[in-house]
Amino acid sequence: MDLGTAIRRWKANWMRMDELAALDRDQREAMARDIAVPADMLPILAAGGPDAGQELPRLMTELSLDMNHIRHIHAALMRDMSLTCSGCTAAVRCREDLSQGHASARYGEYCPNAESLRELQGKNVARA
Repeated sequence: MDLGTAIRRWKANWMRMDELAALDRDQREAMARDIAVPADMLPILAAGGPDAGQELPRLMTELSLDMNHIRHIHAALMRDMSLTCSGCTAAVRCREDLSQGHASARYGEYCPNAESLRELQGKNVARA
């Protein structure tokens, strides 16, 4: 990532956090209810930006897991995994591994969803 891109991302992140901070407690709680997350998760989601959590669908595809099918039969699990992915501190490493085709071999070293993903693989919820 070049310097200009890094500065634009930093500025966008700062603006999102500033907008969230401008909300009063009731507004933050209403927003959290609207998107069905705990209010303390809002700053984490805001910091991650609109691309936060985009690694999960890519990783599930690489692991031959059918995300739509899993969402249909395990909606709460998919939601939890998506939130976990959105707040993950290893997103850069995950993206790099996904880009290089190494994620399926390495995700267990850093992915907070690794145990759930392995369980789903064990249940053979493969892509159609």
